Amino acid sequence: MTLTTTPLSLTTALPLTGHPARVYLNSLSPGSQPTMRQALDAIASLLTNNECDADTLNWAALTYQHTAAVQAAL
Repeated sequence: MTLTTTPLSLTTALPLTGHPARVYLNSLSPGSQPTMRQALDAIASLLTNNECDADTLNWAALTYQHTAAVQAAL
């Protein structure tokens, strides 16, 4: 389910301190991080037809339509 022709993959790597998924994961307890990482990977994969994971998805490019599609798929 790709909703747009605008690529959702990052074209350049972000520093870990500025990457939205990494910042979020680092705010969680160590025990919660693996589960949430799997969830973020699943969302990224769903949005990009298995082309991205949590580290390679450009989270800032997501639109309301993307988030609504994820909600509908879940």
